[in-house]
This record gives sequence, C-alpha cells and structure tokens, in this order.
Amino acid sequence: MKTKCLLCTALTEPGQGFYDHLEDVHMMPIRRMRIVQPENWIHGMSLEKKGMMREETHDECIERFKFNHPEYGTEQCWCPDCIGGETLEMVNKVCSKHGQLYIKGEHK
Repeated sequence: MKTKCLLCTALTEPGQGFYDHLEDVHMMPIRRMRIVQPENWIHGMSLEKKGMMREETHDECIERFKFNHPEYGTEQCWCPDCIGGETLEMVNKVCSKHGQLYIKGEHK
C-alpha cells in the first residue's frame, strides 16, 4: 500500500518513506525516533534491551535537519512557510485536522 502526498501527488512507502519524502522534497522537518543506549549497558546484551527508542526533541530535529539541508532558513529555502500559496494552505489544512506535523525552525 502506498501513501499519496497531498502536496505533489507522489506515491511513497508509508511511515519512514513518507517522512523522508516530506523532509527531502518539501523541506519539512519531521521529528524522528532515536535509539539511545541505556546507562547500565552490559557487553553482550540483546539488541532489544540495548537500544531504547525515544522521540527527538524540537532542537535535535532542527539540528539534524539543518545538517542535512543547509539551505533551510536561507534565501534558497523552499519550506511551506517560504513558498506560501497553495502549499502552505494545504499544510495548514492538514495540520488543523491532525495536529502540527512538522517542526518550524528559525529563518534568517
């Protein structure tokens, strides 16, 4: 089953593939899950116990996103806030129904 993007009608894989599409094509920072190592890690511990998942903070998300997309927040930025028009209207419509889907970073 594919997920259809409402902004460009592309079909992507659901879940992580769709989030990758939003970040890379539409320049929308999406909070991701991170694997963190527990403090009491023991050599030989199973992978399930070794890695605990947690969601990125807003700051971690923006830091990772700006590292991968250095043009974010500059004059070359093509995020929905910079483009405006129908793209921003569609994003706002979806966000009003489902909650804030992406993190808005500072722009220069």
